[in-house]
Amino acid sequence: MGKREELIEELRPILHNKEQLEHYLVSNSNLPGPRSNLELAFAFAELYEDMDTLLEWLDISAEQADVNHPRSFLAFCSAVCLGSVYVKTKKPEIIPILQRLANDQRWRMREAVAFAFQSIGEHDFKVLQKIFSEWIKNSNNLEKRAILVALAHPPFLNKDNVQFCFEMTENILKQLDRTADFEVLKKGLEFTISVFVAADPENGFNFIEKWIGKNKTIDKILEKNLKKNRLISKNSGKVKELLNKIT
Repeated sequence: MGKREELIEELRPILHNKEQLEHYLVSNSNLPGPRSNLELAFAFAELYEDMDTLLEWLDISAEQADVNHPRSFLAFCSAVCLGSVYVKTKKPEIIPILQRLANDQRWRMREAVAFAFQSIGEHDFKVLQKIFSEWIKNSNNLEKRAILVALAHPPFLNKDNVQFCFEMTENILKQLDRTADFEVLKKGLEFTISVFVAADPENGFNFIEKWIGKNKTIDKILEKNLKKNRLISKNSGKVKELLNKIT
């Protein structure tokens, strides 16, 4: 039995006892600390469906529990769980909730949103495409970052799906907004492109080459991606060629 399966077995008896469940999640959050208990969050997401409790925990604000506070793990787990609840129920109100949470000032909450969308994409990538195609039209930098990070998920990046990722990335690069939260978006761009390229190197390297020289900011973003080991390890010659084109 793997770690997640063990956690699922520990969670089952207390799923319907909110007080015990809350205590268990907080006590096993690994917070404060550099890494929260992701396996526990994923195990919880596989099992839990009570939207009333999830919404209550999602209301735990950054002022009440900052990113390293153990109680913030309740909000984190709830956000991750929204993805699997959406897969099971298709409740449309879940998507705007995730969009709001993508703007949370706590970086772990923003990661939880990406995990939630990845659950949806693993179940049906076309659903994720539809959500993000609508969302990106009026998205801010944090929401764009959420789209990119959610899509940078190798389990669903086949050649057809990764084409959509390049389309989303192109859309974002064409309208870079250097105002609020631009640095957060930039950091997302600095690694997600390499994930897409690794999934389809031929089209991916062509994508990078097309964008080289557009402006210094984009060149720096592309340079960061080209220096990722996921690209260098299998395509060192092409990486070197493209790096030489970035002045």
